[in-house]
Amino acid sequence: MRTSVGGLALALGLVACAGSGASRHIHQPGDVTGSPRVEALPSLDVGLDALTAEMRMARLLSAEALDLPPPAHPADTSSATFSAWSDRELKDWMREKHKRAEAARRELDLAAAQSHRQRIMAGALVGLVYEDVARALMSLPVPRELISEPEIAAMYVDILRSQAAPYLLEARQAYTACAGNAEQMEALAHWSDFCASREELLPAGAPGPVEREGHTTVRVVRR
Repeated sequence: MRTSVGGLALALGLVACAGSGASRHIHQPGDVTGSPRVEALPSLDVGLDALTAEMRMARLLSAEALDLPPPAHPADTSSATFSAWSDRELKDWMREKHKRAEAARRELDLAAAQSHRQRIMAGALVGLVYEDVARALMSLPVPRELISEPEIAAMYVDILRSQAAPYLLEARQAYTACAGNAEQMEALAHWSDFCASREELLPAGAPGPVEREGHTTVRVVRR
């Protein structure tokens, strides 16, 4: 007698359940070292359809912000060429990137106020969005003429760090709040590890987290 594929799958499923005593949800811890992307987030304890319309929209806006890559660096990194590129392509990209980041942030703040679960998720997304901007700024190459002038090159790098600092601060605040909120919810405790790890791996260049009232995604709310 031939066993059907469907019947075999059902039998295996019953055996697995019988062996474990209960079905177990496997948490995906998220990617703490990869580039900032929505796909880096850990798994939720509910499906995306259980999130509010505001949270789903915030997730979409966050993806749109993260998916805008910086313009390609010019092959010629002379000061003149690099300055012209910065004034055009880089400035246009920064304007659009900042616009998308702020649009995502506004929707994330709305979604965060609707539930503790969404506050955790929104904090992580705010962290990813602003980390992405900061890393793009800090990865800009040093103009060719400055390579032989280490002191001037160091000053140039400091300028890049100062420009990235506000975005790094936003990311630190958001990750820290995400970690603090997630540790209060057993089903999302792995989000606390994710956010704490991403905060620890942020590049230097900004002060530590500072609580800012009114920004729901960067506040720890005790349940």
